[in-house]
Amino acid sequence: MAIISLSSIQYLFFIFVFALFHYFIPFCASKWLLLAACIYFYMSWTPTALPVLLTVTLISYLGGLILERLKMHGKQSRPALAAFIIFSISPLLVCKYTSFFVDCLQHVFHLFGQHVTLSSPSFLLPMGISFFSLQAVSYLVDVEKNKFAAEHNFLNYFLFMSFFPSVTSGPICRAPDLLPQFRQKQKVSYRMVKHACLRILWGFFLKLVIADRIAPWVTFIYSNTHKYAGLPMWSAVLLYGFEIYMDFAGYTHIALGSAELFGFHLPENFNLPYLSRSIREFWRRWHISFSTWLRDYIYIPLGGNRCSKARKYFNVMMTFVVSGFWHGAGLNFIVWGTLHGIYQIIGGLLAPAREKLTNRLHIQQQSKLRTLLSTLFIFCLVDFTWIFFRCHSMRNALSVINALMHNGTASFLQLVSEQFSNGLPGFWLVIGCIALVMMLECLQLHCGRLYPKWLHGNGFLQWSCILLLLIFVAICGVYGPSYSAQSFIYAKF
Repeated sequence: MAIISLSSIQYLFFIFVFALFHYFIPFCASKWLLLAACIYFYMSWTPTALPVLLTVTLISYLGGLILERLKMHGKQSRPALAAFIIFSISPLLVCKYTSFFVDCLQHVFHLFGQHVTLSSPSFLLPMGISFFSLQAVSYLVDVEKNKFAAEHNFLNYFLFMSFFPSVTSGPICRAPDLLPQFRQKQKVSYRMVKHACLRILWGFFLKLVIADRIAPWVTFIYSNTHKYAGLPMWSAVLLYGFEIYMDFAGYTHIALGSAELFGFHLPENFNLPYLSRSIREFWRRWHISFSTWLRDYIYIPLGGNRCSKARKYFNVMMTFVVSGFWHGAGLNFIVWGTLHGIYQIIGGLLAPAREKLTNRLHIQQQSKLRTLLSTLFIFCLVDFTWIFFRCHSMRNALSVINALMHNGTASFLQLVSEQFSNGLPGFWLVIGCIALVMMLECLQLHCGRLYPKWLHGNGFLQWSCILLLLIFVAICGVYGPSYSAQSFIYAKF
């Protein structure tokens, strides 16, 4: 069974065929058809991992029913909640972190002078396990806290856990937002279908025209840190910040558009993150479903900001360490998360001094100069952390940083013409597309939501733009036998 990537032609055929059947068959049958689509899609990625998804689904489904029964009878439910959470995330811990824990244990033995060689078994990492595991945890906690009634219909709950647009890379859906949508037939209008198709097309543009053109260049430079220092390395570091954004935002647009094509609404996951003026604001705009999950299920239970300043900063740091560890079982991911925590703590500590300085210099809070400088500064801080996110080890990350501080011998333009996708024209195409996207985001930030107005505005102009974008994606997208549409960056998490 071939992988059905969200950026492939096969995926478009898949969703439109299933959507047509979904529209015209009775509601009861359409739910079973939707479940078949979800299972087929998931099995196209990792067929042998379906039992893991089903196991986590069964554990959290039964856990919700038991927790609801305990609450109804006034019995203690916290121990049961803890047990079901542990059972729900056990497959994630085993499949993703076994080798990490074995390596840590081996280092502990070495510290005590015991030179023991431990080998860790290799496990299949099910696609999307980090995402549907967090959905299960949020569902259990919400049921235990009486924020949401336990779902008694297993078909509805299985659809919630396996919904194909979000199962591999999110957004992480909450039960109150998505589960009720499976209980009744969702109405689909021409406007919704049109909006969904436009979102999918925009997602293809971000993924195929920008992200997938940047990816080979970043991989090439990061793999030769000893050889390409200076400007080539600076370009790779800067472009990776846009690669991961266009890749993940492109996926999100395709996922949300696909769900809307069936009449379902998933939560937004991005809100102009690279126009943030602080790290705190960045995390309110980046991977929103995950950052709000961390806030509600890690940061607030730890005490949030309703405590001393020292404890608040401890809670912030622990939340971001968990964020890094969730992304991967490696020191580089933990450093990535820790840096974001440090940024937030330093930002909080320096806030009073920063305000005093701006007042003394008579710089207005909303001045364009301050906004521009703050935005550029935050982008640079975030882009620096992406080095640790992109590299496979701390040694590789440190070699990248070292290469940034030295000059290389290779000619940058010659290297670009030889190694960048389609050479110099491809490079300038990417730069132009990035500039276009950021310009549109600036307009959206300052003028509100232009997209719905444009969507239902001048018909001829609108359809002309859509046709041009479609042709542009078809011509400038990265296709061909040498192209592997295997995964979005966040699919491996």
